[in-house]
Amino acid sequence: MVHIAIRVRELVSSNVSSAIDSASNPAKMLAHLQREIEEALIGLHGDIAKARRQQERKQADLDKAGWTESDWSDKAQVAMDHGREDLARQALMAREDCRSSIAAMKKDVEALEAGIAEMEEAERELEAKREDVRQRLADQRASDGKSGPAAPANRTERRLDHIDALEKRTTFATAEAANDCANASVEREIEAMRREREIEEELAAMRTGKAAAKPAKKAGKRKKTV
Repeated sequence: MVHIAIRVRELVSSNVSSAIDSASNPAKMLAHLQREIEEALIGLHGDIAKARRQQERKQADLDKAGWTESDWSDKAQVAMDHGREDLARQALMAREDCRSSIAAMKKDVEALEAGIAEMEEAERELEAKREDVRQRLADQRASDGKSGPAAPANRTERRLDHIDALEKRTTFATAEAANDCANASVEREIEAMRREREIEEELAAMRTGKAAAKPAKKAGKRKKTV
């Protein structure tokens, strides 16, 4: 994706008027530029389609993780109700691990959304550039008294129309924030302490709730007097 993104930016920012003025054969130059833009659009179409599929998979994983998180809370309560505080603690630890995974997946989904929006904006700009070049080429050929072959353009149109149904080999790369690992061990230890404290507080609340739910013992039956 990186090489395509760079080329897209170059094509969008190119000064067509200046290129025409300096070209020895403006029609040939414009035809070449049009083909470049169309090839870049094909690559961009593929990257957007691939990114959307990745986003759908990530979102499905995120939804599933949300259910798993809730399930671990329920399992912890069941274990506590049966007097298995050790299992309840393990369930709550698993839930915290699940929450960490959910946070990471949310960042991935957000990064994909931002990347798709950026690519779609580039696609719109490139489409506008392509239309401008096509019109200039038509005008130039009319001025030169040439119609030029239409077959390559038609083939490209067909490829653009069906590109969403094709598997592209280009890889969509999302920008990942750099992690500062200088104090990673300290941060992990403090995070473990925080999790342990929250789990102990939740277990204590479960103990209290369980004690409050226990019914009072019934008084013994009186013996019948003869």
